Amino acid sequence: MKTRDAAVIVLAAGLSQRMKSPKALLPFDKQMTFIERITGLYTEWGCKEIIVVVNKENSELIRQVNHMPEAVSVVVNDHPEYERFYSVKLGLRALKSSEFCFLQNVDNPFIDKGILETLFGNRSSEAIVSPVFQNKGGHPVLLNHKSMRLITAYPTDNANLKEILGTIECKKVEMQDDKVLININSPEEYERLFDIR
Repeated sequence: MKTRDAAVIVLAAGLSQRMKSPKALLPFDKQMTFIERITGLYTEWGCKEIIVVVNKENSELIRQVNHMPEAVSVVVNDHPEYERFYSVKLGLRALKSSEFCFLQNVDNPFIDKGILETLFGNRSSEAIVSPVFQNKGGHPVLLNHKSMRLITAYPTDNANLKEILGTIECKKVEMQDDKVLININSPEEYERLFDIR
């Protein structure tokens, strides 16, 4: 397997209030959960560092998941009220050496190796890389070393991630389907997209 100079931070520290259960542990199919699917895919693609940021309430549940790759490190966000920015900051601080880093939402398990390859193929030392479908921005976003340093050094912990990323040059990459736009936020959305019996 080819190893890339890239990491991924899987954002799974949300309180899942609308879903009423941790999104990371939702079944993707009969064999695996969302978190197993996402971490397995990034491992197969060649990510050398995989950080999963969780909240205190679900940290033990995540650590007990059976089929997570050995490379996965779990980081606990003790302030989920600070939302995604603080999770990203914690995740970046846990990285050791990667030049690039994907930001992956745990509620989008539909990413695939083709999406990762396309985004990484467009990597830039000057710009973050964002997938778009029909002019709508999606995920995962690929950070470069410059943007990673900016976030880790940012003086506050509860900043707005979207606003911070909006200050950085962005290279938009058109995708062929809407996989990059899907976020599953409620039981109704989950049932509509999954038929797991």
